[in-house]
Amino acid sequence: MTLSDSVSELNKESGFNIVDSILNAGDNATVVVDKETFEILYQNRIAKELFGEKLSFVCHEVFCTSEIPCFDCPMNTMSEGSETRIRYNDTLDRLVKWEFTRINWFNNKDVYLITLYDNLSRQIPMIKEDLLNIHNTEQKNEMDSLTGIPNYAKFYSSAERSIINNPDKSYAIVVFDIDKFKTINDLYGMTEGDAALKHIAESLKNVFEGLENYSRMHSDMFAFYMPYTKKGDIIKVIEKLRKKVETNDLEFHINTSYGIFLAQDLSVPINLMCDRAMIASRTAKGNVLKFCAFYDEQFREDMLKANEIEKDMHQSLENNDFKMYLQPKYRLSDGGLCGAEVLCRWLHPKKGLIPPMEFIPLFEKNGFILKLDEYMWEQACKTLREWIDEGRTPVPLSVNISRYHIQHNDLEKVLLNLVNKYGISTDLLTLEITESLFLDKPEELNRELIKLQKLGFKLEVDDFGAGFSSLNIIRNITVDTIKIDREFLDSEMASDKGKIVINHTIDMAKDLRLQVIAEGVETKEHVDFLKSSRCDIAQGYYFAKPMPLSEFNKFSF
Repeated sequence: MTLSDSVSELNKESGFNIVDSILNAGDNATVVVDKETFEILYQNRIAKELFGEKLSFVCHEVFCTSEIPCFDCPMNTMSEGSETRIRYNDTLDRLVKWEFTRINWFNNKDVYLITLYDNLSRQIPMIKEDLLNIHNTEQKNEMDSLTGIPNYAKFYSSAERSIINNPDKSYAIVVFDIDKFKTINDLYGMTEGDAALKHIAESLKNVFEGLENYSRMHSDMFAFYMPYTKKGDIIKVIEKLRKKVETNDLEFHINTSYGIFLAQDLSVPINLMCDRAMIASRTAKGNVLKFCAFYDEQFREDMLKANEIEKDMHQSLENNDFKMYLQPKYRLSDGGLCGAEVLCRWLHPKKGLIPPMEFIPLFEKNGFILKLDEYMWEQACKTLREWIDEGRTPVPLSVNISRYHIQHNDLEKVLLNLVNKYGISTDLLTLEITESLFLDKPEELNRELIKLQKLGFKLEVDDFGAGFSSLNIIRNITVDTIKIDREFLDSEMASDKGKIVINHTIDMAKDLRLQVIAEGVETKEHVDFLKSSRCDIAQGYYFAKPMPLSEFNKFSF
């Protein structure tokens, strides 16, 4: 029985600890990757030593330094058994051999067990032979078996040859895929999904009439290259292709998103041109008014910057580089301190203070916000305990709750464990939920909020007025407080009608027995208006900026 067979059998009968022991018994790095999402679900000890803690990251970014799934990845093609790949790895700066085996993971999840054979010093002759065999196989198999059009290997060589041999022409690389293709397969079945791929291949043949300047790269990703005089030439071809694709006899609509890379710098390899075209296509997804986008170097700079941030985030959390800042809240009736909002600042050992807008959106995207938020919750509970032990009267602290906690964590258990650990009352912790969170499954969210409220936690809607659902929120959702968004305050106060809107919003909240906080209060005009409008609490630079705990203690007690 092979290692992968043993793991599959043990998954059925045993716990994770036994599987973990087996995968850590050897001398090779081993990871488990989700077949559908390419997410890393498991790393053994050696994999962590080589690449760092990369759970929840996607494998192609970690192991291949590729911005999109690798075109020749075995996970795109193999159905069973094992396959190997030998590649130069940028992170390790050497040749490595990867073995891919499809197995069943816990809960029958369809995954690949990937083992890295790193000590290849005695295998160089064999490796050279393997690489030659792989190259020869790719050369022989230049057509995609499902659609009958060129595959990625033929596309690379054909595109490179055309661009290099015609220096007097300008060329564009266009990459596109089907929006929500996985949903199509789930709802209509693989046969219908394959029919959609074949239809796209026929559409490419019809548009380019005898040329073979296109390919199926992998899965639902296709590409073509073309000469152009002006950008409008490219858009016309894309529009023609879109119409062909949308005209079909299938049971569902096919929507496609396109990314365009202009091949002006011939030092960029074709595979990277395709990567960058795909990066551009991502910016068009989810936007009904936009079906294509041109690659901008800023995309790549943003991605590299994001990679730098992601590389340091786990270590920074371990090193306590994320600092809790507090911004005081004041009662407008008497000016007394009545609470503070917990804010996160990243004090990087080399880069200094990193603004929240540079890392919070990224952490929300990659899921690290779960760990960071829970770290900040613990800092808040720890601080409340310290105030009590020092004989100070603690003020409630507000912490952020993201959609990820509602969807992925046992929120009640995590919060109760913290307040019990530090021996504090639940009413000292206010949970801030952004208004946008109520747009996604509001009934499910409300059930969770009711449970938290019954436990004694105070609930606050943050950014109230920033979206379009404000009235429905305070009518249908169980909360204690609304916090008026600073942009709402600024824009509405600019006119008499706007002031009336704020007045009525506050009046309505009062009628519903909700407390009202205004954030972003920066001027005496703001303060005077809010007092006249019966707003309860204010927070903003007029009173105090966010500050470290040590400064807050001196400032407030």
